[in-house]
Amino acid sequence: MPPGGQPPERPRRGTATPFLGTEDTLFSYVDQLAEARAGQRAMIVHLSRLDRLRRNDKHRQIVVNMLQQVMDEYPGRLFALGNGDVVAICKGITRRAFDETTELFRYLFNDDPLAAESVQRADFCALFDLEIDYPQFLSALDDIRETALRQSRTRVTPQLATSAVRSPRIDALVKSLARIDIANLMRRQTVWQMSPARPPDPVLDEIFISLDRIRKASGVDVEFANDRQLLHDLMLWLDQHLLATVARYHASVMHPLSVDIHLATLLSPVFDDFDKNPAIVMRDRIIFEMQLAELTADLPGYLSATKRLQDRGYRRCLDGVSHQALLYINFRRLDVDYVKVVWDDALLQSDDQTLRELRDAIADCGSGRIILTRCGRRQAIDVGRTIGIELFQGWQVDQANRN
Repeated sequence: MPPGGQPPERPRRGTATPFLGTEDTLFSYVDQLAEARAGQRAMIVHLSRLDRLRRNDKHRQIVVNMLQQVMDEYPGRLFALGNGDVVAICKGITRRAFDETTELFRYLFNDDPLAAESVQRADFCALFDLEIDYPQFLSALDDIRETALRQSRTRVTPQLATSAVRSPRIDALVKSLARIDIANLMRRQTVWQMSPARPPDPVLDEIFISLDRIRKASGVDVEFANDRQLLHDLMLWLDQHLLATVARYHASVMHPLSVDIHLATLLSPVFDDFDKNPAIVMRDRIIFEMQLAELTADLPGYLSATKRLQDRGYRRCLDGVSHQALLYINFRRLDVDYVKVVWDDALLQSDDQTLRELRDAIADCGSGRIILTRCGRRQAIDVGRTIGIELFQGWQVDQANRN
């Protein structure tokens, strides 16, 4: 399920954050810079123009990593676009730093005609001083927008895994959603390592789709809480969109991607098709979250799903765990990489003995494996640290780490 809260997505100061999203997100960000262009520079690395053999996720990951290092000392944003291009926008960085990076990229791709010395550098790596070149930058982005629009017109909407049994209401909902880009409804939330002895560090990004946004975007008057079958069918359909996003971006972003997935999807041909996708090149950067409620409802199915994931090199997370469950479930035997514990305000009234028991259970499971999620208040972080938790997710966590 989506993690609690949807905080404003702002970059940490001094950190270029690769953004999971569509080109529209980039355009929105650039529009915000219209009146704040002082000191802003931008680079577009046109990886989409390379020879097909060199347009791959491995090369884009190298480009993203190199730009991250160059921009590490400056506030900025780093966008990995759907067409393969990478856009960096940074305040305070020198033109020389971007120039030197361009030369490194030309060396990296020196066997491609686009990167040859005889070719204009701007055809491969276009640089812009936004105080002066803002109109030219917008024009270059318009070209990217047009390409994205052409691709969207030919995009095939995924078919529902349970199409044989879906209801007429889900058909109407899917038909309505087919008119929009589901990627625009996706959001992400970072899991941070927050220990007293070191600065906060992003560990992974969870991507999810808000049901409220689905309802508003579809224009269909439906209350999911009152139609469990409709919600189930919709979730399976959305799983396919999330899998498509993971396949597209997992190798080109800074942190591993995490996605909440249903057992029915993991055990279906839909997942087999995903796993066979040639774009899946870094399985250990993909984390599948499964709900504790599904484990208790179908233990054989859960064990089968976790074995499939382990055999194929993916990482696993058990979500929806209460702090009480930590005291009586042996999570080591469940063979997962992470356990998400849902914050409960009742922890604020826990006595010393309960806190000691929780601390012992977390230490036994491994403090680096427990994620305290839905942290909507500062006390959640304080209590979590008290019982030995180092990984946190939620609105308050994002607020604490946004600068």
